[in-house]
Amino acid sequence: MALILEWPDVLRPRSVEWGLIHSQAAARSTFDSSAQAVTLGAARWTCTITTGVLRHDEVPEWEALIDQLDGMINRIRLWDWRRELPIGPATGAPVVRVSALGVSLQTEGWTPNVTGIIRAGSYLSVNSELKRLSATADSDALGRATLVLRPPLRFAPPVGTVLYVIKPKAKFLLTTTRPSMPQEGARSTGWTLTFEEDLTP
Repeated sequence: MALILEWPDVLRPRSVEWGLIHSQAAARSTFDSSAQAVTLGAARWTCTITTGVLRHDEVPEWEALIDQLDGMINRIRLWDWRRELPIGPATGAPVVRVSALGVSLQTEGWTPNVTGIIRAGSYLSVNSELKRLSATADSDALGRATLVLRPPLRFAPPVGTVLYVIKPKAKFLLTTTRPSMPQEGARSTGWTLTFEEDLTP
């Protein structure tokens, strides 16, 4: 059974590329050149991190993490280091109000009557799924807010499920097949590591 590791806070990447992989197919009509696309499966997050040049005392911590991942066997919880905090106040104790699938999630527990309680581009995790807001949400007088999320929810989170807005995480696997670190003389030039989200529950 795969272990699920937590990313150590002390290991900070020098650079990060973060995005979504869409499972889609497209075709173009031979008659009028119109294009159509269909979704074939759930979108998943991917990220590539670069450690940059490392001090010799930093190398063992990175090596230990890579060893623990055991290639693609184990998993690790990651977040987008570029945006660890939400955009907007995002105050209160938000939870799921209505269990649902798709891109719209009804929530409650926010500070009431705040315009832009959480803004587009913010990340959150709910039910172990990592989402990014595609529209700014306002809270009403009851502290309720409807969130528009991407990618769509794959599993309906139960009512009362907590929303995490600080360092929201998802479960990833290492896809770099040969995670080796170049060294130039006494300089450890660091690793480049690529991860993809694991969509299994």
